[in-house]
Amino acid sequence: MVWRLVAAFLMAAAGAELAQAAAPDTFDAVVAPFLKTYCVRCHDGNVQEGDFRLDTLGGAFTSHADALSWSEVVFRMNTGEMPPRRQPQPKPDELAKVVEFISARLAEGEAARLAKRGPVAYYRLSREEYANTVQDLLGVHYDPLAPGALNEDPRWRGFDRIGAQLTLSPSHIERYLKAAEQVVGSAFPEQGEGAKLSEVDPTKGKERWLEEHGLEGPVRTLLWPNRRVGTERPGSGSILIDKPGAYRLRLRLSGVRPAGGRAPHLTIWNTQLRTHVYDADIVAPEEEPLTLEWTQSLSAGSYALWNNMPGFPGGPNGEGNIAAGGLNNRNNVFTSSREVGHLNPVGYKLFDDKRQAIYPLLILDKVEWEGPLVSDDVRQKREHAWPSSLAVSLPPMVKGKPITPPPSPEPLNMQEATATLQRFASRAWRRPATDTELAPYVRVLESELAVGASSAAAYRAALVGILTSKSFFYIEEGSADEHREQVNDWELATRLSYLLWGSMPDEALFAAAADGKLRDHSVLRTQFARMLADEKIERFTDAFPQQWLQLHRVGAVAPDPQLYPDYDAWLERSMVLETKAYFRTMLDENRSLREFLVSDWTIANERLARHYGLPTPAAPGFQKVKLRPQDHRGGLLTQASILSLTSDGSRHRPVHRGVWVSEAIYGRTPPPPPPNVEPLVPTPLNEPKATIRQQVEAHATQAVCASCHRGIDPLGFAFDHYDAVGAWRTVERVDGGKGENPPVNAAGVLPDGQAFAGPDEFKALLAADLDRFAEAFVGQLATFALRRAMTVDDAPRIQAIAKASKADDYRLRTVLENFVTSDLFLQR
Repeated sequence: MVWRLVAAFLMAAAGAELAQAAAPDTFDAVVAPFLKTYCVRCHDGNVQEGDFRLDTLGGAFTSHADALSWSEVVFRMNTGEMPPRRQPQPKPDELAKVVEFISARLAEGEAARLAKRGPVAYYRLSREEYANTVQDLLGVHYDPLAPGALNEDPRWRGFDRIGAQLTLSPSHIERYLKAAEQVVGSAFPEQGEGAKLSEVDPTKGKERWLEEHGLEGPVRTLLWPNRRVGTERPGSGSILIDKPGAYRLRLRLSGVRPAGGRAPHLTIWNTQLRTHVYDADIVAPEEEPLTLEWTQSLSAGSYALWNNMPGFPGGPNGEGNIAAGGLNNRNNVFTSSREVGHLNPVGYKLFDDKRQAIYPLLILDKVEWEGPLVSDDVRQKREHAWPSSLAVSLPPMVKGKPITPPPSPEPLNMQEATATLQRFASRAWRRPATDTELAPYVRVLESELAVGASSAAAYRAALVGILTSKSFFYIEEGSADEHREQVNDWELATRLSYLLWGSMPDEALFAAAADGKLRDHSVLRTQFARMLADEKIERFTDAFPQQWLQLHRVGAVAPDPQLYPDYDAWLERSMVLETKAYFRTMLDENRSLREFLVSDWTIANERLARHYGLPTPAAPGFQKVKLRPQDHRGGLLTQASILSLTSDGSRHRPVHRGVWVSEAIYGRTPPPPPPNVEPLVPTPLNEPKATIRQQVEAHATQAVCASCHRGIDPLGFAFDHYDAVGAWRTVERVDGGKGENPPVNAAGVLPDGQAFAGPDEFKALLAADLDRFAEAFVGQLATFALRRAMTVDDAPRIQAIAKASKADDYRLRTVLENFVTSDLFLQR
């Protein structure tokens, strides 16, 4: 193919050697005649297809704007998109010469463009990174999504940590101050408090009722589909958290599954933030309840317990609660499916005449929670940040109430306080804090003491000041005093930790930076391997696929319940969890990037298995499952999360799917559509049913649209066998029109002429060109890690990382390791 031949010239031209050896031809002699012959007729002042103009494009190659535009020109030529096939075509050597010239000029202009960068770069922490950092710094759980907490972070192509997007406003400053006060107050409260044990036991208060009715306990809380307890009134089965922190939760519960039906699904639901905090299918039988116990960080507020599944006739949201559910509203007592005589005879039946469950029912016996818990590790972090003379301890408990220790009569040791502040500031700022930098915070301490504040209150004020300095909520790279081409060891430690852990370095990484040896590749590889093995790597396996694949868009438009009645909240959440678990498995097992495109396995639970038509997994929860050819799954592109995020809730959108593939898989964002584009309209009742593909193809015949649609549409048509929620179908349901619903056509032809008959063949074509996907993946990884968009100046280094990983078949860990030891990652 011509584009492959030209690509070889581009790769060669990317190096400095070619820039030096390029023939001394001029722009006017090489490029201008080519553009005049083949390009300008469609990209001049009169006609600007794709909103792109070439006749005024500068030939100096020294500005970022010009460099990006010329890079786009080279890319279009390489893929065979330009000139369009209907136009006169240049000879291969003619095309190659132009691409070689442009690529060489881009390489020559790199130094000039880089020189325009400032000596210091600032990247504000995203709110998720802020929360992770205060957790690792002081062991404080801070929820940035809580009402009135930190501002929402703007996104750029799915990424929420791009420095140019994360600006600072007075609103940010105000909320950072409030957050810092809350964090410091939680870590060093004025009154120490121990962990508190709370419980909800349905039997309590109903012992006499049981005796009067001749029933044996215990009383149990029954949750039918979509019923939540804890939303009707505080304490009615809900978990109430007074103070944020780590809590140990214990639930004794069981489930009743109807014959051939699904198991009930437990969701613990934050009623203020409307988010899941825990999910599990419950398969324990009614007679053999299980006890779930785990520890996790929780925000203050109320948490409802929810049988999270549809199917109850009382209403889509379980309204009606107890009366509609068939229980006696006055007594609200359930003990066993064997004792159903006291159920409300006029309510909806939960059990049939044989006392078999009609719906999946969740049975709660007891709910306990204990906290906030302070681990030895957290206690040690706080002790290092607090002067020993002001040590905060957790006092003993007396009848559930803490004893307030008397204030210390000893005056604050200013020398120790200053040293402790400096130690804290160095960890918070992720580099050694100088005496000059620390001086304002020492003055805060002294001024607070001078106006009569207690020693502890004055010291807290100084801590708040350190946490509201720009050195805390900004990552700083570079120096105003010297020009550096590469990051120093402290900056490298921070860059590495925020890539893999989304947070500050730990003590081992700080120590490596202090030794000045972190830049040594052997040391860097050792740290990389150690960090991958740490449990905090889950932050990377959660955040990177979330941003790279734009998973935040899943569920943004709720599917029409009339069209997709089986869609429910647990399916939606399972979709995202599948994709993240898939990425985590790829990393854990060090699999090839090829398996992001094609594979014979996925990670699924019972809910997804039903949605995909897979055999029911043998065990509850997510697990690796083998796929068959007839399943038409494997890789990322046919996962329901990806397919649903490019839909509008009622129908699939092939153009949106094509744009997503172009961005996430090819690393290229197509130009935006021209203004005033007519939307697709439903098929008139008096005309034959038309698929969305047929409507898009008719729409794309317009001259203003055809050039872009030629490269986008085939990428989306490949997935027409999947509906708006990612379910497989062979016939497309068309509202309106006459006749039978038409069959799906998922065939297509790529811009380079390669044809495919459906999603499986399309994915195989992508996997056959793995080099291209690997470069795009490295570009996405670099965007996430370096907090900026990749430019044409970065292309040679991205290609070098991909090339270095090819020998190991692009295994994910290998790609990551080659990236963190690359010039791209080490340069400023």
